[in-house]
Amino acid sequence: MGKYSKIAILFHWAIATLIVANILLATLAEDLPRATRAVYMSPHKAIGISILILTIGRILWRLGHRPPPLPGQLAGFQATAGRTVHILFYILMIVMPLTGLLMIGANGKAAPVDFFGLFTVDMAVGKNAALADFAQEGHEFLATPLIILIGLHVLGALKHQFIDRMPFLQRMWP
Repeated sequence: MGKYSKIAILFHWAIATLIVANILLATLAEDLPRATRAVYMSPHKAIGISILILTIGRILWRLGHRPPPLPGQLAGFQATAGRTVHILFYILMIVMPLTGLLMIGANGKAAPVDFFGLFTVDMAVGKNAALADFAQEGHEFLATPLIILIGLHVLGALKHQFIDRMPFLQRMWP
């Protein structure tokens, strides 16, 4: 069974690590007072931008580089489920950061996002409480499907590796 390219592996693990970090940061910040929450949410926002940039890079890379073929013994419905999960991942990895930035930009009083001290990103679209609320609801709502997809992705890889005895982990392991 073939292995993904080093660039594809780098994109995969960088994005995966950043997504887990962002989920942890958001979870830790959830019930904190507003002033304290900013300590967690500032890197959360910058990481979200990083995920968006890396995802676009990953999609562009993927357009020019085919993944290794799936093993022939993989059931058709499993291959279809895997492709569906990956497409949903790509959608969420784009929509989640955009709804987060839109939420900030429509707030009307939020400061631009500091990208690790390198530059700022201002999504100011003018104060629009309805748009800010919609973006916030969307951003928060989509976190649950993202977490479910992560679980399915990990469980699927482990099932194929240890139950089906197909070397799936080696395909994407650095």
